[in-house]
Amino acid sequence: MLSRLLDKLFKHTPDNDAFAERFMSTARRSGITQPLSYDAELFRVQVGKGAYFNLHNAHHAYLSAKRGKQQQALDQFVRAMHASNDTELAWDEIRPLLRPIIRSASQLEQVRLGEIVQKGWDVPNTLQYRQLTEECVELIAIDHPEHMMTKTDGPVADWGVSLHEALDIARGNLREQEQEPFEPIAPGLFRANWQDCYDSSRALLPELVNRVPVSGRPVVLLATRDLMMVAGENDEAAQLAMFDIALEEVKAGRAISWELLRHDDDGRIVVKEPSTEALRQKQSQLRVTLNQDAYHVQKQLLERVHEAHGVDIFVATYMAFAAGEEWISIASWTEGVDASIPQTDYLALVIPAEDEPPIIRVPWNKAMAIVGDLLERDPRHLHPPRYLTRGFPSEAQLALLSA
Repeated sequence: MLSRLLDKLFKHTPDNDAFAERFMSTARRSGITQPLSYDAELFRVQVGKGAYFNLHNAHHAYLSAKRGKQQQALDQFVRAMHASNDTELAWDEIRPLLRPIIRSASQLEQVRLGEIVQKGWDVPNTLQYRQLTEECVELIAIDHPEHMMTKTDGPVADWGVSLHEALDIARGNLREQEQEPFEPIAPGLFRANWQDCYDSSRALLPELVNRVPVSGRPVVLLATRDLMMVAGENDEAAQLAMFDIALEEVKAGRAISWELLRHDDDGRIVVKEPSTEALRQKQSQLRVTLNQDAYHVQKQLLERVHEAHGVDIFVATYMAFAAGEEWISIASWTEGVDASIPQTDYLALVIPAEDEPPIIRVPWNKAMAIVGDLLERDPRHLHPPRYLTRGFPSEAQLALLSA
């Protein structure tokens, strides 16, 4: 209790801007000689002319570290900036260091758009990953004692292995580590508690997940990179608690997915639909919360792409609100405006007028059934999806949509 009080009184809790300055000062002292520039809007540091370092994870780790250990946590992230020589190691040295990591597909979108801001849409897509679900992807990481390097561009050619071969080796390496029991955090609810950057990766090991003592088949929620929770498919109360905890934890960032997951008979990760209305409503709240964050960053980056390359397309906002127990998302589609629209639960069709413009609100699926030819999915986006408008509904179509 005294320790928590001292932390509250004396622990350093810098805001984003102050932390960015501390991060860059630490990087310069560590020997980083390339120019560093801070992007406050996206909370990241550009290194040299092209590469950038997102600060969200480092800031979270710094604030979460115990008093007196904060600089140590920061130093660990700065050391990762010196990891460019990892890929120069021989394959025999790299192989035992490979680990699998699960990330949100939206993270790859942000990496991709960051490159496009600099080089345009024609820049080659070098991202390599294994798609697990709509929201989750599996990437290679190189595990060093003091830092972890994520290989978003997949295996180095000199390794002589494919992406899937490397990921299978990485899973095997993770499987060989000491497998400790999961920690109970609520009745019928457990969490992975290795605290080694690979807690969420344990979802890739069905033989481990199936040993968790839950009621019925295990279901998994990968709320954040550091929070993998397991409950039983027959235990509604434990699953509700799982969503409640996730809704709090994702506020700190590092989110992965809102999906309920389980393993099929072949050990593959598959999505499980919520079994009750109460669970569906909780999941909808988590889904909308995570999508709102992902679309917000995507919109910021996409507007920068348009500004840098002279594109005149309105980037519509993903808006969210609570309707009773339900959480709903909506985006606007305005007549006469070329737009990039996020996929939402509802569309608000806006007809400009001198007085208050009329607005038609229609469910997304209904709109796609009637005017889907006017909404073209943009293939350049990885996730979450966006649609380009190709005109606006006719009066006859608007009548159908209003019915």
